Amino acid sequence: MIFRKNNRNKLMPHQEELAQRIANRIIKSQHQLATFLNARTAHFSRTQKEALLVAISVAFGVASLYLIFNAIK
Repeated sequence: MIFRKNNRNKLMPHQEELAQRIANRIIKSQHQLATFLNARTAHFSRTQKEALLVAISVAFGVASLYLIFNAIK
């Protein structure tokens, strides 16, 4: 059928184990980064946190637009 999903091949046990170890390392790194950032911003007021969020959003938005416009050129 046209819209039928292909069945994925199951991973071998050693591949599953490797994938799990990689996933655990990623989760550990994310947790460490979140803990670090929470400690750095714990003393920020709500207004400061919102201003930081807006500034980061604008920066990434400008960077995205820059990349899009340069890709179109």
